[in-house]
Amino acid sequence: MLRVLVASPVECEEELRRIEVDEASIPIFADKRDSFLLKITDLSTPAANIIKQTALSFGADAAVHREVITGRIKRSDAIYMGTRRQLRRVALALSGQPFGLAALEEQTSALLDHLDNPPKAIELTAGNLTLARPLIMGALNVTPDSFSDGGEFFAPDDACKRIDEMCEEGADIVDVGAESSRPGSDPVSVAEQLKRLACVLKHLEKCRIIWSVDATVPDVVRAALDKGASIINDVSAGTDPSLWQLAGEYSAAYVLMHSQGTPKVMQADPHYDDFNAELFAFFHDRLKDIEASGFSRNRVILDPGIGFGKRLSDNTAAIRRLAELKSFGLPILLGASRKSFLGELLGAEVTHRLEGSIASAVLGYYNGASILRVHDVAATRKALDAARGIRSANGGCS
Repeated sequence: MLRVLVASPVECEEELRRIEVDEASIPIFADKRDSFLLKITDLSTPAANIIKQTALSFGADAAVHREVITGRIKRSDAIYMGTRRQLRRVALALSGQPFGLAALEEQTSALLDHLDNPPKAIELTAGNLTLARPLIMGALNVTPDSFSDGGEFFAPDDACKRIDEMCEEGADIVDVGAESSRPGSDPVSVAEQLKRLACVLKHLEKCRIIWSVDATVPDVVRAALDKGASIINDVSAGTDPSLWQLAGEYSAAYVLMHSQGTPKVMQADPHYDDFNAELFAFFHDRLKDIEASGFSRNRVILDPGIGFGKRLSDNTAAIRRLAELKSFGLPILLGASRKSFLGELLGAEVTHRLEGSIASAVLGYYNGASILRVHDVAATRKALDAARGIRSANGGCS
């Protein structure tokens, strides 16, 4: 498995220690952290040795387990350090090598192509979503117990009014859900969800906007798709294959979100040994399952799942190292708006997290998010438009 590393100096040293390089070499490798970093996992010792020698021959380098040179271990991870051009040359040179290295050239080319050619649009039956600018997904919770708005839009008239407001404020997508996923929440029956959504779905049928359904139950999802939903926002970590099968049936997009546990228990005691590696492996493995089912990966949107089974350090790492997910070549959605980690950082209650929410959205966009799921549409739209303008001024990246 190949994974681009976006790591701070401290995180770079942690990565080097995880593969157990010679301790004396850590400062030498750490000085190369500004290079393009690529982690290659679970190599045989001969393969790791060949990668290191080949990288050196092209002016790059590779950090491997300290015992690779002695042959005392059977397997090692490796961290390539160099330029992208050097990496392509290294991969090409490895294409004729044994020990499974021949496949590395194809995998490396695919990864670099994903980074160099990010997705331009998401094709939907309701119209294409262009990714030329960051998209705003306005969150609408038709629930009495949402963490973010406390049931402010539970009444049908209030919910429909809020949809119209978000459209006027610059939302590109409206995301509607009838079941709270706040930590500790209980499941809501299909009948109750459909009752809560009835008037809202009728209203959305008349609106000229792309919208998504935030649901994990097939019957609720199908009801929304029948009324014109174009995106399934699944917060259950892809545990029910029938949801992406429904997406295929209706030519809808599917949001694959990472989560550890159900909303009822997800914040009880979340734990990761290596959060960013486990996040990446989750998407790698689940995308294999999705593709094996016949559903097109080009209709998948990735969401790291801020606040879903994560500690403060995990949430901040997910945003800070979001660019690692660009390796998959798929649109990235980030939903950090008003989340509790911002309360921990700022010491602020949910109604006083606007500034933190905007900061998260801008950082998320800068690090690779194409879609930002937010509650404060107008303010976030202005902030993102300003950020995009600054990035693209004088010929900069857009």
